Amino acid sequence: AWTLIGTAVASASGTLDITGLSSTYDTYAIGLSDLVPATDNVAPYIRLGDSSGVDTGASDYSWCQVGMRNNSATVLGAVDAADSEIELTPVSGNIGNGAGDGLGALLYLHTPGDATGWPRLSGTTYGGDDSGPIGAFSTVGGERRAVIVVDRVQFLFSSGDVATGRMTVWGVSHA
Repeated sequence: AWTLIGTAVASASGTLDITGLSSTYDTYAIGLSDLVPATDNVAPYIRLGDSSGVDTGASDYSWCQVGMRNNSATVLGAVDAADSEIELTPVSGNIGNGAGDGLGALLYLHTPGDATGWPRLSGTTYGGDDSGPIGAFSTVGGERRAVIVVDRVQFLFSSGDVATGRMTVWGVSHA
């Protein structure tokens, strides 16, 4: 069963933040729906945090992705072993704010707080930019490079506000 933890709806928001995660669940699902940036051609990011706030240190996260654009058979990939966030798409700056643009994703947060492992995130994204009918699909994985008790998740773009869309978090029961 999935239990709703919270939903954040964008309206020219700098970030979308949801708190209330706890050790009740060993897995959380994060749904990103129709997220459109106010600034054109930006990268989408996820950050995690604990009771001290959202972690933004220069080497707090590591991540990797692989994906493809729908107008090319070229496989795209990106990786960063020491970053201040988890980047969600392998083409940095590929989410536009034109007609039909935006980002959708379903991500899973594993070992969020009562384990000995680092909090890890995995999932898929699909986003579009304004270079014509071009979208990009990607599979992403990342981690917070420390054992923390995650109680919050944050979505943001690399520049500007989140103009519209929503982020929803559910706790996923294993029983």
